[in-house]
Amino acid sequence: MTYTIIDSHAHIIPQREPVWGWGPNFTVDRLIAMLDRDYEVMGETKHISKAVVMTGLGLTSIDQRSMLEAHQYPLASIKQFPDRLFLNAVINPRNYVPDQLFMLKEWRDHNNLRMLKIHPSMHNYYLPGYSPFPSDVSRKMIYPIFEEATALDVPVMIHMGETPYAMPAQIAPIAEAFPKVPIVVAHSGSNNIPANANDAILLARTHANVFLGTSWVQMPELVQMYYAIGALKMVWESDCSPQSMPQNLRMVTNLHLAAPLGVGASKDEIYRIIGGNIADLCHIDC
Repeated sequence: MTYTIIDSHAHIIPQREPVWGWGPNFTVDRLIAMLDRDYEVMGETKHISKAVVMTGLGLTSIDQRSMLEAHQYPLASIKQFPDRLFLNAVINPRNYVPDQLFMLKEWRDHNNLRMLKIHPSMHNYYLPGYSPFPSDVSRKMIYPIFEEATALDVPVMIHMGETPYAMPAQIAPIAEAFPKVPIVVAHSGSNNIPANANDAILLARTHANVFLGTSWVQMPELVQMYYAIGALKMVWESDCSPQSMPQNLRMVTNLHLAAPLGVGASKDEIYRIIGGNIADLCHIDC
């Protein structure tokens, strides 16, 4: 296999993030410099080749920006670095569904669109459940996104990590409704509640189309994840910014260490986690 490192989860924004307040900015130049620094990976000096980038989430939430307006900066940045950056479009279903989704095909064809992202907590909605109500309202918002993901052949990343809208078990109904759409559980639900990773592990173990993101996940849960679902269903993500790219990469690559510090994962398994899996899911050439 090709030993390529790809960050599946990075945010770029040329201003202070308007909801979370992170700042003052994290520009594309800062991201590229972060990708190009030296990283020690299992005794070798490596660089991060590519990244899947998102806009600042607050830009999709406040001031009634259109989907195009909210994504202007990552779209321009991808044109600047087309061989290294790929778009994860953040979809606000309250504002963009259904009348703005038509842009996604053009973004796939001309702007390196490789994934869609939904954030139930940021945009304040429940994922569709099993009951008729209120899931009928949620289905009208969320199903068109998954139908578009099916047509575009891209995965959907779902933010998880806090109540009441973003608990990993809530993904099960949509995963079952769209079994051919790969779903990446961002942070494995652990960014605000670390123990949520255990629920995400059960979800991924019982749903073939569910993959687990590793940002914010602690080492004991990464070990459990490896043994429960294996390296082929784990996806390294930095969530940079605000998270530290070097710290998150080191945490995952430490899985190659012998127990009890790691699990003795092979080099091929580590590189599946830190690049190969997201390359396959997002159709990114390595």
